[in-house]
Amino acid sequence: MRKQTFLKRHLQSIGWALVTTGAILLLVAWLTGLTTINAVLLAGLLLIVLGVFLCVKAIKNASNY
Repeated sequence: MRKQTFLKRHLQSIGWALVTTGAILLLVAWLTGLTTINAVLLAGLLLIVLGVFLCVKAIKNASNY
């Protein structure tokens, strides 16, 4: 059995944390009226996309296919 690194063991958890952080960032931006600042919206979007990518990668690596 191969030894897994910390990152490989917690890849899905890190992905979910990034998705949650991105969603909270977008929600806070909407509540405070910062929806005209593209950098805030882009940061939230990138966090969500990166989190989904990490979750999919973790699920793919865990399967036998």
